[in-house]
Amino acid sequence: MKLNIRSLVLIPAFLGLFAGVALADDAAGKPGPEQNRGQWCADNPQKCQEMKTRMQEKCAQDPKRCEEMKARMAERKAKCQANPEECQKQREQMKAHRAEMRAKCEANPEECKKRREEMREHRKQCRENPESCRGRGRDGSPVNKPIT
Repeated sequence: MKLNIRSLVLIPAFLGLFAGVALADDAAGKPGPEQNRGQWCADNPQKCQEMKTRMQEKCAQDPKRCEEMKARMAERKAKCQANPEECQKQREQMKAHRAEMRAKCEANPEECKKRREEMREHRKQCRENPESCRGRGRDGSPVNKPIT
């Protein structure tokens, strides 16, 4: 599987969207909603409701993007049902990556804050001009095949 910059940005962003609230505070170390949403919501009803409300607001602001995200989630779910070992491996890699990034941010919070702001600005520019961001490889040239 060949990864491009879009994959490297979208995968952590997508996972972070659902796991960010759970990992941001004292719930770190507990399973996030992506693993067992029903149990996580039962254990963290306020956070669960906050995440649901935030998703509803985002979907109200951009229904097309929300539908695209739901379609990607359904596709991912189908792939994981077909190949759970691969999904588990990817999940573990993402956990390791998040732990590494968390450690880097704890060691150098100013650099982390700077990179976070740069990423927010990049996302804002991509929302304003999607063609400048989507479908580009590391060298900036168009990528012809879809990400799988």
